[in-house]
Amino acid sequence: MKRTKVLLVDDHPLILEGYKNVLKKNSKNQFIIETSNDLASTYLKITNASSPYDLVCLDMNMPAEESLDMVSGEDLALFIRKNYPEVRILVMTMSDDNFRLFNILKTINPEGFLIKKDIKPNNLVTAFNDILEGKSYYSHTVTNLLRKQIQSELILDSNDRKILYFLSKGLKTKDLPNEIPLSLAAIEKRKRIMKEAFQVEIKSDLALVIKAKDIGFL
Repeated sequence: MKRTKVLLVDDHPLILEGYKNVLKKNSKNQFIIETSNDLASTYLKITNASSPYDLVCLDMNMPAEESLDMVSGEDLALFIRKNYPEVRILVMTMSDDNFRLFNILKTINPEGFLIKKDIKPNNLVTAFNDILEGKSYYSHTVTNLLRKQIQSELILDSNDRKILYFLSKGLKTKDLPNEIPLSLAAIEKRKRIMKEAFQVEIKSDLALVIKAKDIGFL
């Protein structure tokens, strides 16, 4: 039986050990399982691997790694998509906000998508097995989302997420062009569009940041 090379990525070591134990005990596949708990070490594992991983299971809510120009797990997933298209991606997130989930689906188009509150040992194993057999696996919260009409079709790109990230770190809007390759006018426009999409009525940047945190972008 072929041994399947898997990378589990989450910033909580106990969660990683739990996933690892469930897979080793219950899956019909034989796994070579590696783990990582930050974006920098994950990037190094992926880029220095002697052979590509078959599947990367990646938490979206990872702490930023500014040295890699990555502000979340979403950026790492996009890097994998671009540079290692043969690698299957299973994403996980705590967020169950429709807008956030829709953006992940549209930007990454993962083979698997699990909401953490939906995860149980049996469906975690099923997700891995299905993905490795060439199928897709979405947990029921994501499946329900796909059945509904999305109110906003706005997709946040890397620059939008960086705007939110740097605002959350206390940078003023006037200073953002030093960090993001956009003009001040373009940044102001993007902020306005995001506030409209998030239904943020208060004009302050803090209100935008709080809402972005609530729905899982930060």
